Amino acid sequence: MRQQMVLGSFIFGLSRGFAYKTLQRQSEGGWVNLDIIASKPQSRQGGQKLQILTFTGSAMQALGMQRLDELRALQDARMPLPLVDGIGRNWGLWRINSVVENQTDVIDDGTAMVINWTLVLEEFVNA
Repeated sequence: MRQQMVLGSFIFGLSRGFAYKTLQRQSEGGWVNLDIIASKPQSRQGGQKLQILTFTGSAMQALGMQRLDELRALQDARMPLPLVDGIGRNWGLWRINSVVENQTDVIDDGTAMVINWTLVLEEFVNA
């Protein structure tokens, strides 16, 4: 079974009906500016910041709603989760910061025909 990424026990991929469209990876170098009254700010190194991953995608119907409930259950466990990509590379531990869904084309039984979703992960480091 092909997969894009695995977060803990949760599989992202077309085979599960829950693939992501975009992945944004944000890392900051830890630089901060110290304001100086009589001149330009000075740059100081405040330490490496944690990386943030933002996944976005669309899911369909009740299956998509179920997958988002699975992500929320992982979020509710409040535990860092290993993240492994489809080629087997281990990205380390990550925490779920937010799960956002936007349901559209909702039919009379409350099932959304289209669910646009965003998942934000933050690197977990406790060394």
